[in-house]
Amino acid sequence: METTKIMINSNGKGMETALDEVEYFSREMGFDERSVRRTRLLAEETMSMVRAVVEEFVAKFWMESQDDCNCILHLLATSPMNYQKKQELIATSSRQRNEASVGIMGKIQDFIEDSIYSMENDSQVLAGNPEIMSLGGVTLAIDGYMWTLDKYREDLGQAADGEDADIEAALDELEKSIVANIADDIRVYVKGNNIEMIIRKNFPSSC
Repeated sequence: METTKIMINSNGKGMETALDEVEYFSREMGFDERSVRRTRLLAEETMSMVRAVVEEFVAKFWMESQDDCNCILHLLATSPMNYQKKQELIATSSRQRNEASVGIMGKIQDFIEDSIYSMENDSQVLAGNPEIMSLGGVTLAIDGYMWTLDKYREDLGQAADGEDADIEAALDELEKSIVANIADDIRVYVKGNNIEMIIRKNFPSSC
């Protein structure tokens, strides 16, 4: 079972409708009020994350249910990228920033920015851009890159054997992240000018 696919854009059109649909759908699934609020929060963060990185986009957003009260939030966005927009992205990308990104959302925003920037050179995608791969949680996908929360946790766990201050800070961020603690997994896939986000949450105790 899934909701209708609601069109949203960077101006906010359709977002409130999509959030209301998430609430309604969650209650129809039998979620308690706490779980309904958490599902709405995940939906809000999904939209805000893309909106913070991509100035102009149109997207389809929907929610679907699976067995054992699992739910999945989908956002499939397309951002038209011309030469001027690419230059603006380069100017504000993580490689140009002096301050480190804060939190899981900041890490995902870096991943989206760097991936779209890298798509300018297809050979980098095929070879695997080392700057993107070093972000943690990143794997090569077909004609693009994918970041997953599970892989990010795994990468941090493997790097935590040393006494690196940056790794310790990242682990602390992960532990304190509301979204990382609510979501069971987050997947972000970037291919060309397309951004797909999938957030999975299990609510077995709510049904």
